[in-house]
Amino acid sequence: MQIEPVQKTSVVQSAISKIKELIDQKYFKFGERLPPERELAKLLGISLPSLREALRALSILGIVEMRPGSGSYLRSSMGDWSSDPFSLLFHLSRPVHIDLFEARMGIEGVIAELAAKKRTGEDLENMEAALQSMRSSLKNKKEYIKYEIKFHQAIITAAKNTILEDFMEKMYKILYESRKKTVEQLKDVYKESYIEHDKIFRHIQKGDPKRARKAMTENLTRVEKRFRQNTEKGGCLGR
Repeated sequence: MQIEPVQKTSVVQSAISKIKELIDQKYFKFGERLPPERELAKLLGISLPSLREALRALSILGIVEMRPGSGSYLRSSMGDWSSDPFSLLFHLSRPVHIDLFEARMGIEGVIAELAAKKRTGEDLENMEAALQSMRSSLKNKKEYIKYEIKFHQAIITAAKNTILEDFMEKMYKILYESRKKTVEQLKDVYKESYIEHDKIFRHIQKGDPKRARKAMTENLTRVEKRFRQNTEKGGCLGR
């Protein structure tokens, strides 16, 4: 089978498209191991770094499972091969994490506003439980990330908007990576992060939509600033 090398413009995006095309043609099958990285890079006509970036993007979207020491495997179904997250990914021309910050500021600000209007007692209990777990995990980065995500999920549920909930579900694998990356960048300001999330919760609890939205937007603005500062120092913005 003759495989044309991918175009050099937007190499990572083209590589993902080519891998999808090969799956559609049954060249690669779901549930099976992909060829070794060097072989796959040669097959696609791209560099190893570009291939690894493409595989990482597919991993974020749940298409590929990267197993250390074993290789990369396609997951067992087409369920996660949604055109929507791929379309979003393909249109990100600037560093992915910065674009996601901007998207989150708009989307999650609206979600916080709706949550303040529609939250139930059960919703508040779920938010508070996640918040308390965040507080008890201030010295445990992985646990803090897990409960920070649960807190945001509880707010999404409380907003009770099926369109936004569906949209967030489709984006969640990408947003999870963004949240994980940004929380990891917090370093010694976990307590400050907790206080900001507690402020969001208090405004939702009081049923104050405008302040809930403002608190969410301010939180994400501060986190973006921390992220930019830390990544610029390390020379790896958007990576």
